[in-house]
Amino acid sequence: MKLHEKIQSLPDAPGVYLFTGARGDLLYVGKAVSLRRRVQSYFSDRDFGYDADRLGVMIAQIADMEYLLTANELEALVLESNLIKERRPRYNIVLRDDKHYPFIRLNTADPFPALQVVRRIRQDGALHFGPYVPAGVMWNLLALIHRTFPLRTCRSIAGRTRCLEYHLGRCLAPCEGLVTPREYGEMVQEVRLLLEGKDREVIRQIEHQMRQAADQQEYERAARYRDQIDALQRAAEGQRVISTRGEDQDFFGVAQEGREAQVQLLVVRGGKLIGRERFSFDGVSAEGQGGLLAALLPQYYLGAREIPRTVLTSHPPSDRDLLAAMLSARAGHPVTLRVPERGSKARLMEMAVGNAEAVLAQNLASASARERAMGEVQAALNLPGLPRRIECTDISNISGTLAVGSLITFVDGQPRRAEYKRFRIRSVEGADDYAMLREVLRRRLAHVEWVLPDLLLIDGGRGQLTAGLLAAKEAGLPELPLASLAKEEELVFRPGRLQPIRLPDGSRGKHLLQQVRDETHRFALAYHRTLRGKAGLRSALDGVPGIGPRRKRQLLQRFGSLARLRAASVEDLTRVGGLPPQVAEATHRMLNANSES
Repeated sequence: MKLHEKIQSLPDAPGVYLFTGARGDLLYVGKAVSLRRRVQSYFSDRDFGYDADRLGVMIAQIADMEYLLTANELEALVLESNLIKERRPRYNIVLRDDKHYPFIRLNTADPFPALQVVRRIRQDGALHFGPYVPAGVMWNLLALIHRTFPLRTCRSIAGRTRCLEYHLGRCLAPCEGLVTPREYGEMVQEVRLLLEGKDREVIRQIEHQMRQAADQQEYERAARYRDQIDALQRAAEGQRVISTRGEDQDFFGVAQEGREAQVQLLVVRGGKLIGRERFSFDGVSAEGQGGLLAALLPQYYLGAREIPRTVLTSHPPSDRDLLAAMLSARAGHPVTLRVPERGSKARLMEMAVGNAEAVLAQNLASASARERAMGEVQAALNLPGLPRRIECTDISNISGTLAVGSLITFVDGQPRRAEYKRFRIRSVEGADDYAMLREVLRRRLAHVEWVLPDLLLIDGGRGQLTAGLLAAKEAGLPELPLASLAKEEELVFRPGRLQPIRLPDGSRGKHLLQQVRDETHRFALAYHRTLRGKAGLRSALDGVPGIGPRRKRQLLQRFGSLARLRAASVEDLTRVGGLPPQVAEATHRMLNANSES
């Protein structure tokens, strides 16, 4: 059956759909309340908005599709998450476990379980605790457990007849039949509580056992319990207390810039912050943070992880009620999903988001990220080479007065402030931005000793680009790569193209061009503000007897601004400004009279 026939014959029922490419590669997995309506929407005239470019590329590659019916939307969500986790489709948000952080594995199905360190969670029914970041936290915890609880450390008890660890007081010797599964299981339950961060509950249980042993006059056993309690209390002192009520919570903080996102997870058990984990994502869709969380949470909790009763997120996830129902069914107890708004939980969420933002900023500023951004600009603008050196110019004036131009330089995606240039407009009268721009570029290109840019970017639209082309031709550089970036719709204009170029929203290339343009604008405004301040100072001193051009310059150099000059006393004007007393009094009087009017 052909693709369009499959789409037309889809059932109006919940399920999961799978799009595949011409070579059978899986492109995308999605869930739907109605398979027919959802899948058909991809092939209609629907406006995908922010994500139009990415989805347009994906849809063009779809050669076939499959679907699986489910009883309801909740089953569809679970199945979708499993398929994404296992098959990693190209266009889905996929939680990747490439870092392989360590986990502690506890197989409660074993009559005498031992603790194991594993790097992957397998669906084998065992409990997994972690991940532990850094790994040193895990090794310290294991050392504490083995000092406190005599769990077996051998890989297998089969065929063993003598336990050296038992004779050293570090094992209950299940291999020699010296402990029953029930007695060993009680100890394992305490270890499990400790791994879950519930050390206070463990201590209460051991205290009860210590009192029982003392009442039965088993003082040696009571002393062992006392030592266990002491070791646990000392270890607990180093943990950061988040809640005095001993709650179990997971905090997911999201930071997003364009299509890239970072998620920081903070794990709180028994009211204490015991671990963290972070996830990086690229190609995040229009749904933004809410859609990212809706994709991340089911995949994260699919593993054999403990699911706390409260999961807190920095943004409301899409399908929140459906997610809560899925997590509750998996955990075997009610799970609440919410966004904290005040108090200690909100502060901890700020910490999670702050960490995510810091990592994201670091990723965006990396050399590989800058290289990718320059590559995107080269491809989108059809440049002859990678734009390693980008120069950008901007004009700033007030109705033609105090007109200035700025020229800033980025090299390998980073500002090179030592090469920033400022220009006072000399030949243009009135508010003619195009003529001012031509003057600035003509003067810049006249410096044959300066390195030419791989891309000369102009702040503006098609008119500014034309002015730049004329300046380049006058300088004998008609092939100089030029482009202009218009502010309103962020369109890029290039010579010889009738239609402007629209870079994908959130792309690194677009972000780089915006960063260059905004830095140029900031630099021009700063220069213009300085000139306005100097002009204001000079005009404020007009008419003061004894203040001529030389003393104006002197006061400007020594006080720096009109606000500081007005705040100066007569004594300051005499001592610092070097004015005669009578001139200082007249200046002080004139300045304060001007400020009050």
